[in-house]
Amino acid sequence: MTKLYSVFVALMLAMSMNTGGSFAAEKVRALIPVRNIDESLAPFPVAKYLGYYAQEGLDVELLAVGGSNEVAIQIAARNGDVGEASPAQAVIGMQQNASAPLDLRYFYNAGYRNIWSISVPADSPVKSIGDLRGKKIGVTALGSAGTTYGKAYIRSGGLNPDTDVTFVPIGAGPQAVAAIQQKIVDAIVFWDAANVRFELSGLNLRPLKIDAKLEALPDVSILARNDVIRDKPKMLIGFARAVSKALDFTLANPAAAVLITWKMYPESRPKEKDPEKALAQGLKISQLRMAGWTNPETHGKNGLFIEDDWKNLGDFLLREKQIAQSVPTSRMFTNALIDEINNYDRAAVVRQAKEFDLKSVQP
Repeated sequence: MTKLYSVFVALMLAMSMNTGGSFAAEKVRALIPVRNIDESLAPFPVAKYLGYYAQEGLDVELLAVGGSNEVAIQIAARNGDVGEASPAQAVIGMQQNASAPLDLRYFYNAGYRNIWSISVPADSPVKSIGDLRGKKIGVTALGSAGTTYGKAYIRSGGLNPDTDVTFVPIGAGPQAVAAIQQKIVDAIVFWDAANVRFELSGLNLRPLKIDAKLEALPDVSILARNDVIRDKPKMLIGFARAVSKALDFTLANPAAAVLITWKMYPESRPKEKDPEKALAQGLKISQLRMAGWTNPETHGKNGLFIEDDWKNLGDFLLREKQIAQSVPTSRMFTNALIDEINNYDRAAVVRQAKEFDLKSVQP
């Protein structure tokens, strides 16, 4: 069935070239919340490389924009069609009493666990969050999701995040590494892939224990404007179905997904010259994020939103005074497209992943 469908798509594309483009693929701008797309976001480039977007009649441009807040703002401003963003940022803008409410809604749940943690250097005398009184906490920017989660972690340790600690913007990459090495900050709140990269650069970090409810909060997921969800469901279903296929492919063959990502984005490859060691590093980043891509409560439906988890997210934002009033879960997300998104031959995708020739994407 999958092979026949692929042949059909190829014929349609060929016809479009011979008939003045009447069957031209629909262009889609997808915003990704990082400065550089890497292994932790493998399903997006994998879907493009393997032609999954094209099979849905879409010509997708992946645009790295640097942060979830920026993704939400740009999608709301119609500078993109779909985007992946942390709900901690987007839901804040969904409040009805906001000065300019963001008319957005999530339609595919891509992250089932919180990717943020609070860490200290391995040799730090700090053993628990309560030991951070009077300390400086490094985050990428004061308006980042890291600050939101960091304040929650500090509060869960019995401290006041506004008076007992100081949050310091240290950027990302080498700038952040220098801030940690030079002890400009005593702890950091960063996402999973960034922490792995810190370790690969020589930093030895130790995560501090956080509350289990905070660990289980949903994270980066795919959203669009409400009018697009209403008027262009076919496009959104096609986009998310392609990502869902790529997710299945990545879970079945993580090494192929890592190598495909590096082929499309060479700058994401580790500086390690030994190919096997480099791949091991890439897999460490990828597999850490993969752990949160699925949840047994969805019963195999990729992207399905779990009501209780998102209610907990709303309660968390209200408790942390990130929102002034409750945001109903129906305002945050919709499961209306999930059945159609999952309507494909999953076994065929897994088979394709298992049979994929790694040599075809090796440098």
